[in-house]
Amino acid sequence: MLRAILLDLGIYIALIIAAVFSGSLTILAEIPRGGLLFSIEITALITMRRAHRGMFSAFEYGIGKIEQVISILIAGGLFASALFTLSVTVERVGNPESLPTPALILGVTVASLNLAINTFCLGDFARSNVHESSLILASQVRSRLVKTIASAIVVLVLVLTTWLADPAAATYVDALGALFVTAYMVITGISLLRESLPDLLDRALPEHEQLLLMRVMTRYFADFENLNSIKSRRSGGHAFIDINLEFQPDMALAEVSRRCLSIRQDIVELIPDAFVSVVPHVTNQQPDDH
Repeated sequence: MLRAILLDLGIYIALIIAAVFSGSLTILAEIPRGGLLFSIEITALITMRRAHRGMFSAFEYGIGKIEQVISILIAGGLFASALFTLSVTVERVGNPESLPTPALILGVTVASLNLAINTFCLGDFARSNVHESSLILASQVRSRLVKTIASAIVVLVLVLTTWLADPAAATYVDALGALFVTAYMVITGISLLRESLPDLLDRALPEHEQLLLMRVMTRYFADFENLNSIKSRRSGGHAFIDINLEFQPDMALAEVSRRCLSIRQDIVELIPDAFVSVVPHVTNQQPDDH
């Protein structure tokens, strides 16, 4: 994440320079979107560093809500960028103007470098999210995919704009590229909101998952002395299940651990996104009257 931020910072400055000198709508579409997403990348990095250092240990159901909020911020950044780009594009189409060829060549060069960086970072994020899935990384993968596709469109449009001699035709091609990028940002933002908003609030496990949980506990009914409590919740897109069991005090610790692990593994097999905690306790012994 830090490497991606540093690369983005360098290319973002270069894109601003290219946008100022070339006046290209397609490059201009990259500026607000890139700036907003860059700030959200920094927020995501700070959040992940704090989570890695245990600074969110007081959160009973993990940091799912924080991850969801960051996803919503990314969607908001995409919407704001799309609105700004659309307004500038409509204004430019009404007043076509020729774009300086040397500056467009600079824009093509910078845009090509931006495409290479986005492709490299997309692979980095995707590989990292495979080993240990995170909503923050998943959102970054989605955001980086948008940036990669947008960068490819930017390169293609800038090449066509540089090649076309007619100012009006060049303006229309440039505007078409900006509109395509805008539409893609809106679609991605809606997708992120649809995934994040339903899980922003805690809620009970769905009935079918509760039945699966009870099925496992019934299967292992003879393996423990008493079932003290089961707490279950859905938060941030994950299920959190806390189970408190009582065992006989003379049972070997290794056997208690084996039984708890078996229960946990069976629940995770049926509810793959669940974080399961099985806490053993010793059965209270009645005092001896003699």
